[in-house]
Amino acid sequence: MSLQAENLTVYYQTLHGDARALEDATFSVADGEIMGLAGESGCGKSTLANSLIILKPPMKHVGGRVLLDGEELPIADMEEMDSFRFDRISIVPQYAMNAMNPTRKIGKMTADLMRTRQVSYQEMLPELHRRLDLVNLSHEVLNLYPIELSGGMKQRMVMVLSTLLNPSMLLADEITSALDVS
Repeated sequence: MSLQAENLTVYYQTLHGDARALEDATFSVADGEIMGLAGESGCGKSTLANSLIILKPPMKHVGGRVLLDGEELPIADMEEMDSFRFDRISIVPQYAMNAMNPTRKIGKMTADLMRTRQVSYQEMLPELHRRLDLVNLSHEVLNLYPIELSGGMKQRMVMVLSTLLNPSMLLADEITSALDVS
């Protein structure tokens, strides 16, 4: 699976007009390759990652394109991007606290994700339990609301959800920032 960005330009809509966040970002990641971005806070690393998969207001796509295995992703169309998200390309976002619906139990959110891909929650449950074990989370978290989890637990749960459908391409944005050292 390869990922390419060509001249990707993204702005943030603000009360004072549009603010440029990325301009002409171009890169490629080949199958099996790992790419890392480094830079000071606020330089656009998270904006770049988010613009590849969850471009939503106040971000807006201004120019350029993103290709996944040569197929152009409809990054400006959230509904069309839903057909790519989680199984072809997924993200573990920097702020797990904001990544889960606070009004849904984690098990219900997981079932919703499975349903969007016509995957049976019951069939996926053994794999879900295996992954919860891998990140040292009790299976009981499925009966909890996100607010009932610590920041580190939320981060680990988001890792599980983001990878559950075995995406071909995974974007990881400071995935260890909320985790304990142990």
